[in-house]
Amino acid sequence: MARPQRAVLNLRNEDGQSLVLAIGLCAITLLTISVVLAASAVNLKARQLLSIADGAVVAAVDEFEFVADNGNPRIQLDQQRVQQAVQQYLSDVGAAGRVENLRIGRVQIMPDGQGANLQLSGSVQPPIVGWLVPGGVPISVESSARTVLSR
Repeated sequence: MARPQRAVLNLRNEDGQSLVLAIGLCAITLLTISVVLAASAVNLKARQLLSIADGAVVAAVDEFEFVADNGNPRIQLDQQRVQQAVQQYLSDVGAAGRVENLRIGRVQIMPDGQGANLQLSGSVQPPIVGWLVPGGVPISVESSARTVLSR
């Protein structure tokens, strides 16, 4: 009869252990959910910024002018006109209101003068864990476009 009493005594020493386990599992689950939400928010905002950059660089390469090269017409881009087109596009679509701390990093004409590269940067304030990164998560994208003269 001594054996059943020891088993009951051992079970009483384990009381409350499952509560600690349940609290720990809930904490891990909530942490995982918040990290997934933050990563998704950063990814979504980076894709949105890339879409804005794609539109801006396409608008920029539409600002070409024709020049004669040994009697053959060709397209030439001007740095100032391309820069202004990017700024105008960003203003027209309200990009500054859609991406925090939006900045034009670089607007560069390709060496052949028929395309342009654009770098935009901004930041994302992730949900739930945003207080951990008060300045937000920095994001940066690059996009390029070419314009071609064809007959």
